Amino acid sequence: MTEQRPVSREPSADAPGSLRDLLLARLDDPDLTQGARELLRELLPEDTVRSSGVRTEQVQLRSITAAGWRGVGPRKTLELPPGPGLVVVAGPNGSGKSSFAEAAETALTGRNSRWEGRRARDWQGGWRNLHSPDITPEVCVELTVGERGEPVTVRRTWYGAKVDEARTRVMGADGSERRLEEVVDAAAMDLARPFLPYSELGSMINGTLGGLHDAFFKLLGLELLAEIDGRVKDVVGECGQVVDHKKALTAKLIEELAELDDDRAREAAEALSGTKPDLARVRALLESRSPAAEGELARLRQYASLAGPDLVEVQGAVARLREAAVEAEEARYGSAEDARRLACLLAAALDHRRRSESEDCPVCGGESRLDRAWAEQARAEVERLQTLAVGAEAARQAVSVSVRAVHDLVQPVPVWLRGESTALVTVWREWVVCRDIAHPRELADRAERAAVALDDACRQIREEAAGRLTDHDGAWQPTAVRLAEWVGAAEAAEAARVRLGHARKARTWLRPIIDDLRDERLRPFAARSQGVWQQLCEHSSVTLGSVTLAGTPGRGRVELDVSVDDMSAPAYSVMSQGELHSLALSLFLPRATHAGSPFGFLVIDDPVQSMDPEKVEGLARVLDACAKDRQVVVFTHDTRLQQAIVHLGIKATVLRITRQTDSVVGVETLTDPVEQALAEARAISLDPNLPQDVADHVLPAMCRVAVEAACLATARRRLRDEHGLGLRAVEERVATLDRTKTYVSLALLGDERRHSRETVERLCPGGWTLVEAFNSGAHASLPTVDDRKDLVRRTKALAMAILRSGGVQGEEGRR
Repeated sequence: MTEQRPVSREPSADAPGSLRDLLLARLDDPDLTQGARELLRELLPEDTVRSSGVRTEQVQLRSITAAGWRGVGPRKTLELPPGPGLVVVAGPNGSGKSSFAEAAETALTGRNSRWEGRRARDWQGGWRNLHSPDITPEVCVELTVGERGEPVTVRRTWYGAKVDEARTRVMGADGSERRLEEVVDAAAMDLARPFLPYSELGSMINGTLGGLHDAFFKLLGLELLAEIDGRVKDVVGECGQVVDHKKALTAKLIEELAELDDDRAREAAEALSGTKPDLARVRALLESRSPAAEGELARLRQYASLAGPDLVEVQGAVARLREAAVEAEEARYGSAEDARRLACLLAAALDHRRRSESEDCPVCGGESRLDRAWAEQARAEVERLQTLAVGAEAARQAVSVSVRAVHDLVQPVPVWLRGESTALVTVWREWVVCRDIAHPRELADRAERAAVALDDACRQIREEAAGRLTDHDGAWQPTAVRLAEWVGAAEAAEAARVRLGHARKARTWLRPIIDDLRDERLRPFAARSQGVWQQLCEHSSVTLGSVTLAGTPGRGRVELDVSVDDMSAPAYSVMSQGELHSLALSLFLPRATHAGSPFGFLVIDDPVQSMDPEKVEGLARVLDACAKDRQVVVFTHDTRLQQAIVHLGIKATVLRITRQTDSVVGVETLTDPVEQALAEARAISLDPNLPQDVADHVLPAMCRVAVEAACLATARRRLRDEHGLGLRAVEERVATLDRTKTYVSLALLGDERRHSRETVERLCPGGWTLVEAFNSGAHASLPTVDDRKDLVRRTKALAMAILRSGGVQGEEGRR
């Protein structure tokens, strides 16, 4: 297991060497003005740390599973060897290779890069396997997480007919459910995405590098640079708007003042004209009225805003007072006190009758005067008198409340009017007198008349004052208001002009500093891209120079310094498709293998297409270098990558994908061809029931395959190391071999035309007999199992001797 690496975020604002510290240190530049320096300190973000709060332990792949997905029908799992190393997943087009690559990406990200940007109808019709409509679509990856290699399964299952009708479940080894963000950091996936689909290789042809720019910007922690640049730019824009607003207002006011026949307007126009308007003069002009004139204007404004009684309220209160007075007069029966007194007297007589049990009247002495009929009549009268008393009291209280309501509406003469002896004051005092009137009918009549009179008087005063104000200021007053507005805008523009100067100087100083810091952070990645390019395109006339970032996130691009025979040229016009694919790999690998990435794996789909043999060899070397500390899984249908791996002696696990009818996909591990042939021959030799004719024909042929495979491995090694031939030349050479003797001669002597009997006998006594038998097709009968086993044994000895002669150590030789 490789060492765990934490994900790199924006550098800490307090960490030594952070971008913030570097910028602060450079602010002491003597070429920077004090105002610009203070502005940059003000705008510099205080804290650029944005932690996602998720685990960032290293993640590797254990397996990829697909079912009912793309080209995979019944469930199939692609088991991957643990830890760093190169894994080649090979198979013809249509075998389902890319389905596994897309399954891994979709399980971990919920996205499929191949289908992004395509029509929804295309995607909807192709994401489910057409041969397995009854299988629930599913993609799954098994991961190992952290230094202990904790097993975690991420499974995405579709429950509906649409591609987005799916759910993802993450399970630990103990069956506990996890959250995906606890295992796979989404921010790290954006910054150092370990998937390179063929569609992304192709997108390089169109030059769509904006997304790559933004990813590198975040990966290098450069967001602080974009943020402070944006803040300074905003200050420039905001201050410019304030200055422009003042200029537009000045031009408009000059036109308006020119149309006024007023000395003040002419003076104001003169103050506003010229290259620099006279702000102090305009301010003095607005403040130039005499105290007496100001006092008169203030008095007129008071009269213009004078408000008398609210007639609606007064009329309502008077109406309620009159209504209460009428009800009081109708309810009166004597007085409320008389009614209560008579009720009490009758109640006392009833009480005397009850106590004395006598019907004689104690007042007149009449006998049987207080009989039962009298008692009932007396009780009824008591109730009537009490009701009358209550009604009379309520009517009296209603009148009192109504009187107070009218009194409350009467306001005294305003303080500022009390010293005057005008008709208005006289009318107002008549209104004030109403507060001393208690009789309801008199109050109602007086209040109604006084309110109407006062309201009419206030209206006349207001109209007169408004007219005098209009006559006093005329058209000047609205202009004076706008002139006062201009003063505020001019003061703001004066401050903005100073700040704008600081901001422009700050931005002029800041831009090259940003470029320097950005290039400094990018330099290791650019060097890595150049190194990958040189390995991939060693013999190309196209040279990749500097790789730089230009612009800001959302509007940036990756700039490539490309030359052909030392002449600068646009990358996309001079590069072949194979070179463009190499360029894509050169830009992808430094980002994906960034030291801060938590992903210990890379998944690359079909990178060999359009590459010539030299680039394929370079690709094999690049992948081998990446596989030293990462799990590199490459999907390809092109056998040249396998040939290059064998040719260069690179250790790799090769998995072959096969596809049968109805999308039944198979996976097998390809072993060393010599070992594979010997193993098959050995299995046949040990079968006691094998018919004689089959043994005589099949077993020698299988042994011949083993010897020729050993010759090919040795010949390729010799031609590469001793003769310096490239992959293309080597394959052209071995393609001419047609007999076992030529295989042996090329492997042992480097020349298929020379005789190699002595060399073979020296390496493996008795080996030439086998070579001649294989070469002529003749062989002795193999009647027993021991004879068959002996043939396999002698074949193995010869094959191992040939491999050792060329320094090739096969699987069988390592046992």
